[in-house]
Amino acid sequence: MHGLRRPAVALIAFAILLASTTGRLAQAGPFDLVRLMQLLSLAPAVEVPYTEKKFSSLLAEPIVSSGTLSYRRPDTVEKNMTAPRSERLRIAGEALIVVRDGAERRFPLSSQPLLQAFAASLRGVLAGDAALLGRHYRLALEGGEQDWRLEMIPLEEEIGRYVERIIVSGRAGQVGEIEVRETSGDRSVLQVR
Repeated sequence: MHGLRRPAVALIAFAILLASTTGRLAQAGPFDLVRLMQLLSLAPAVEVPYTEKKFSSLLAEPIVSSGTLSYRRPDTVEKNMTAPRSERLRIAGEALIVVRDGAERRFPLSSQPLLQAFAASLRGVLAGDAALLGRHYRLALEGGEQDWRLEMIPLEEEIGRYVERIIVSGRAGQVGEIEVRETSGDRSVLQVR
């Protein structure tokens, strides 16, 4: 399971980013979690460039990677890293597919409770489904529609062993940054270019 932890954490971050890169609803009422979920649910299919920095106490400098993120309804999310190396992570149906060095490995989500919970959380964000997210995370929204911050703290012990919290910030229906803080003290920051 240890080898799957980083791909699962990375998938959460990019799925949240993808869910919010399109369109807006007409302004209606106060900005709250319901409104944010409406905005996030608008992405039918999208592909965007990203830059990610991973910080670790074991490294003097962060590791920087870049590539593209894509989402296709109803359930496919993919992260294609092009630098510093080529790697693809994809959740499609009930499987996590990892392609490294030309070799493809498949992990059934049902065989790993941690992966299954991560996938459910990703799909909850992509669908704008606060109820589904609420099964896995305590959600706290701050700010207004033009400058918001959503904090997600794992409820499940299995996820909480690896992820302390996920902080997503943005404007309207667009995410500008996602920070994943791990319990080890490491963190990653994903930004749309």
